[in-house]
Amino acid sequence: MNSLRKTAAAAAISLIVLAAACSGGAQRPVFNKPADADAIKALLQNAAPLTQQDGIAAAILLDTTGSMSDEIRGADLTKKPKLRIAQQALRNLLQQFAAFAKKHPDKKILVGVYEFSTRSDQPACRQIFQLAPPDPAAAEAAIQALKAEGSTPIGDAMIAAKRDLDATGMSRRHILVITDGENNRGYMPGDVTRVISQEPEAARAAVYFIALDVGAEVFDPVKESGGLVLSAQGEQQLADTLDYILTGKILVEQPAAPSTPPHPSVIIRK
Repeated sequence: MNSLRKTAAAAAISLIVLAAACSGGAQRPVFNKPADADAIKALLQNAAPLTQQDGIAAAILLDTTGSMSDEIRGADLTKKPKLRIAQQALRNLLQQFAAFAKKHPDKKILVGVYEFSTRSDQPACRQIFQLAPPDPAAAEAAIQALKAEGSTPIGDAMIAAKRDLDATGMSRRHILVITDGENNRGYMPGDVTRVISQEPEAARAAVYFIALDVGAEVFDPVKESGGLVLSAQGEQQLADTLDYILTGKILVEQPAAPSTPPHPSVIIRK
């Protein structure tokens, strides 16, 4: 009984911290938390049953930590800040989502965009485009305003995005993380992925990680927990990898097998 009370208390405290992280109020930085499946499950619980509806809900989580100001190879072979490359990738993604939605008006599609990083005067996870029908023009100002600063709370951002996905009641839910570094604040992404993968099928979300300019083996715990981990070492690889995920995974009824990517430059973590 004492053990159950401790778990419940820990989950309640974690929920308060997570709420501050993505809905307002500054968050005191917390280094990697030990694996606690019960606490993560409690954070993922919604207050009331949701009505299921057929459709796609996708949350795109972008790393905006300090290292995203470092430069990598652009498509034109010049050096560019990783954040600038990621910003353009976000624009392209939203345009592709919007084009698909226009071509398939019978399909319901919601897309949300989040940035994550610790900031002294802001929540660690910030929703820059709420889950809604894709609208590239509406998201442009927020994308343009992104800046690189802070540490890396990947797992906490995943929890916040999953709660928002669940609130839509959509039958197909996706979490796409673009990051260039290891988690160093809050819950570990592998632990969060493991809990998500163990949820009932109707509530489960597919998890995709793009390791941008970092070894994909950093995210082996995500892969081992059921997520798909891909590597991108430059702007062109990032574009090809995102296109593979979008056209081969998110916007299809039966995703293509990970072993047969349609783009030769896509690197999948085996």
